[in-house]
Amino acid sequence: MNALRSRPLVLMYHAVGERGAQEDPFCLFVPQDRLYEQLASLLARGWTPLTLDTYLHGALPPRSLLVTFDDGYQAMLDEGLPVLRELKMPATVFVLGGLLGGRSRWMPEMPDEPLLDAEGVRELAGAGLDVECHGWEHSTLLKASPEALARNTTQAARALTDLTGRRPRAFAYPYGDHDARARRAVAEAGFEIAFSTYHAEGRYATPRVAVSPTDTGATFHLKVLPAYPVMRRISGHVPKLRPALHSLIGRAPRS
Repeated sequence: MNALRSRPLVLMYHAVGERGAQEDPFCLFVPQDRLYEQLASLLARGWTPLTLDTYLHGALPPRSLLVTFDDGYQAMLDEGLPVLRELKMPATVFVLGGLLGGRSRWMPEMPDEPLLDAEGVRELAGAGLDVECHGWEHSTLLKASPEALARNTTQAARALTDLTGRRPRAFAYPYGDHDARARRAVAEAGFEIAFSTYHAEGRYATPRVAVSPTDTGATFHLKVLPAYPVMRRISGHVPKLRPALHSLIGRAPRS
């Protein structure tokens, strides 16, 4: 495998569907047709999609990827699952054990996006997706109290086990935030792996590449390059570089 990427590519999506910039100010919803185009393009170029089990324990081809979705929106069932089924694409969905059937209240700017209820989570699991843990109530684990760490790891894992009959093996940090105490709490709760965003720190902070509705075909294919994480880190040290690159490559329009 390319030395720039010692592990498979892990893509991080959030939600699937059409939302305008006012409805979705944080760029979480990727349109259904664009999700299809992105994943189909990777399959056409010879990428091998992985289940979580293969990612953790299987033989990994050189061009392999794990597709993940955070937060557990109802739109994942309504609009994401049909795309995955059509492409026969496995995926891992991280849900919030304490907000099943609730709304996205942790975001005052978009508080009313519906989340999967218990039946929806079981339906995703029944369709063959890996349903894993995103904590209890989408609160940051940075400098969290021992009680908050236990609620978002041990208690959240127990709730999903009771719901699906299978103990979750993977954890995704809300907001991508983690520190040494959070990583230790996740490990002690029995998870085999935890995912961050770009801040990597070993097995319990595995980085992912975020995909947003502003990605064009060009920016998406840039993001799947092995060198992209390095390029992103370099651009982060030069404040004007990333906006300049986006201006050069372009952004997908939003309503």
